[in-house]
Amino acid sequence: MKNALIDLLSFLVVLLLLWFSAIHASSPEIDTTIYRNEQGKRILVTHRLKSAPPKIDGRLNDPCWQEGAWSGSYRQQMPVEGAKPSAETALKILYDDANIYFAIYAFDDPTKIDHTAGRRDEFEGDIVGVCFDSYFDHRTGFEFDLTAAGSKIDLVLMNDGWDTNWDAVWEGKTAAADSGWIAEFRVPLSQLRYANKETQIWGLHAWRWINRNQEEDQWALIPRNTPARMADIGELHGLSGLPGSRRIELLPYVRGQIHTMPKEKGNPFQDGSETSAAFGLDGKLGLSSNFTVDFTINPDFGQVEADPSVLNLTVFETFYEEKRPFFVEGKNIFDFEFDHELVFYSRRIGHRPSYDADLNDNEYADIPDNTSILGATKISGKSNKGLSVGILESVTAQENSEIQTDRGRVDRIAEPLSSYFVGRLQQDINSSNTIIGGIFTAINRRIDKEHLHFLNRSAYTCGFDLRHYWHDKTYYLDAKTLFSALSGEAEAILDAQLSSVRYYQRTDADYVEVDSSRTHLTGHGGYFEFGRGGNGNLRFETVLNWRSPGLEINDLGYQQRADEIELGGEIGYVENRPKWIFREYSLFLGAESDWNFAHTFMGSRMFFNCRTAFNNRWHFDLHVNRNNSHLDMRHLRGGPLVRLPGNWDAELRMSSDFARKLGLGFGTNMSFSDDGLGKAKTLSFWSNYKISSKFQLSSDADFSQSVESLEYMTTINALQGNRYILGQLNRKTLSMTLRLKYAITPELTLQYYGNPYVSIGDYSHAKKVVDPRAKHSEQLYHTFTGDELCYQEATNEYGVDENRDGVCDYAFSNNDFTFREFRSNFVLRWEFSPGSTFYLVWTHGRSIYSSPGDLAIGRGLNTLFGSQPENVYLFKLNYWFSI
Repeated sequence: MKNALIDLLSFLVVLLLLWFSAIHASSPEIDTTIYRNEQGKRILVTHRLKSAPPKIDGRLNDPCWQEGAWSGSYRQQMPVEGAKPSAETALKILYDDANIYFAIYAFDDPTKIDHTAGRRDEFEGDIVGVCFDSYFDHRTGFEFDLTAAGSKIDLVLMNDGWDTNWDAVWEGKTAAADSGWIAEFRVPLSQLRYANKETQIWGLHAWRWINRNQEEDQWALIPRNTPARMADIGELHGLSGLPGSRRIELLPYVRGQIHTMPKEKGNPFQDGSETSAAFGLDGKLGLSSNFTVDFTINPDFGQVEADPSVLNLTVFETFYEEKRPFFVEGKNIFDFEFDHELVFYSRRIGHRPSYDADLNDNEYADIPDNTSILGATKISGKSNKGLSVGILESVTAQENSEIQTDRGRVDRIAEPLSSYFVGRLQQDINSSNTIIGGIFTAINRRIDKEHLHFLNRSAYTCGFDLRHYWHDKTYYLDAKTLFSALSGEAEAILDAQLSSVRYYQRTDADYVEVDSSRTHLTGHGGYFEFGRGGNGNLRFETVLNWRSPGLEINDLGYQQRADEIELGGEIGYVENRPKWIFREYSLFLGAESDWNFAHTFMGSRMFFNCRTAFNNRWHFDLHVNRNNSHLDMRHLRGGPLVRLPGNWDAELRMSSDFARKLGLGFGTNMSFSDDGLGKAKTLSFWSNYKISSKFQLSSDADFSQSVESLEYMTTINALQGNRYILGQLNRKTLSMTLRLKYAITPELTLQYYGNPYVSIGDYSHAKKVVDPRAKHSEQLYHTFTGDELCYQEATNEYGVDENRDGVCDYAFSNNDFTFREFRSNFVLRWEFSPGSTFYLVWTHGRSIYSSPGDLAIGRGLNTLFGSQPENVYLFKLNYWFSI
């Protein structure tokens, strides 16, 4: 009996050891030999699998992981560049005809590993990853990362940044090990783009982030002061016989939605609720290993998280980031940024219909929220000889608004059938030290109704760009030119001439002319920048750019200004090596001046920026701006140039170590005008609290209070000439954001987002402009006295008696306001298999706009939450498969 018991115990011990060894793979033996090519770049040699592919579970107990050697000898990139890492890392890469497999063993004390979980593409906790420059163009890489908690991150890495909106279909798992943690990956070759060659060399970048130390370790060290990171990564050798064709990938979806809103008495289109359903298909077709066609049929271009609340009192259109999957994936190939303007702004496609009907009393209109996209296609890729190609074509449907009148219901076209086209080419030459390219965009609308004559029939933009590096990419020259052409009925071109972008109607603008009979408008622009971007502590740049008065790209781009010539520059010092109490810091000083196309000097600005990170991983930023007294061509909304006082503006921001359980930040902004009348201050707070490795709470709050002494109110067309009315605006704004994130598993996450927003404004000290270019405020305007101004409560207007004869000469509205809004989202996201996702979303919103304003913020919030809400309940299911 005793022997039998001993045998049983022995068997259980052996079984336990086998189980333990399967769960906790033994530490790999690292080949410390570092192989380099003739240029000194580090090389990793991979090989084709000889045994069965691994099961992706993070265990490394598959026989294939015994093949080949483990590569290590990572070096710190930060905080101490080139130093030995605080923990060793090992990397191995294998491949077959369908996939590339790689594993990373991150040695560490198991009790110190940061397992903070996040949603996909969120950098949380400890991270490891690999980036492949499969084009081998030294410009673009496709990166795949895993956090220690198992969350996925994938992105496109470029020389000047990265884009996490790219979502590939791949597998990745992590697991604990006896001396650290393991990440195991399987990336289908169909998700990468590479040359159609028998033997391949790819760029290779592997990295690790140790969160508690804010430490980044790299397999092939990229100097922090490099001007082009992708040119300094290592190389992956040993790839051969990769398939030259790609599979067809399909992603059908189905969506259902219930929308509830407040009922509006008498409005047949707003009875309190509506339901909708949709289905469609996205797909990818591989033309070759380096060119892909993306297509979509009846796409769902909804976005999961709402845009932030904002009350815009300027003449400029509010800019919103693109969040729709079809447009964000691969968007970098279409980028053509022109100073701060975008030649292609994808949110123009599928926008809200342009025509708003003029309704009489007791008339109602049902206008679609957005324009339906019938279909869209993208072709993108890069040839073996370095030619990048991006082509996008989209067709949007004619949209009708239904109008309820006393005579019944009628349909009226709100947006015509439209075609959008974008073509982008770039050619790498001179070992990618020179890139030349061009872009062409076009929009054509079918306009056959007179009420749509305010829309341009066609709008074309053509641009050319050149970027050249020399002296090991230390110095660069960036040059761009741009041309635009509009065509349409006289009404559309007149609207373009009167637009806030250019204001041709300005009374002192004798170099431009409003022509109400024009049916075309053309313009041009240019941008030249020369600078030093790295390879040392010194940085500098000099910029010259211009936009002619007729330049107009807003039909398919984003543009705020025309009629401008700007010359500027900056010089800076960047230190990335820890010194004294600093982990890193940078100092920049710059200035710029601008003129209009009449060669009138408009004004100048100077700035100083300081960014620091301390050894305790706290951060401190200081920004100081000086705006000298300047002429503004837009302040009077089509009136003459007006001189505005100069001002000082300063911003300070501090934050603690956000790698800790609780991270806090504080910021303040203050500005003062030279006339002593204008001032503003903003207080900002933000925090992140890691309740557990799976549950996080983050928040931020901003409170601002400002006095704008010369805020525009209105223009009065009087017999004696236009009167430009300004006022002193006292404004208070409170905005708060709360985010809750709970990662049940790396694939199943919950997120809540809430954003209350209140902005209140009170106008006083109304005044009219007398001498718009006067250098002293007492000569620039006349403030209305008590016997010149009277408030008419019945109409909420101010009457003006200029000659004090007891008769009101003109009146203008009281512009006081109170705007209150609350937006929130609750999102459940479940990636139930690679590329396939289920969403459950609840979106809640309520808003109130009223006049006059009440400067008590608290009452604004109380009134907001007493208003009637809108709710949207939505589910969406998409399923990825390949043929």
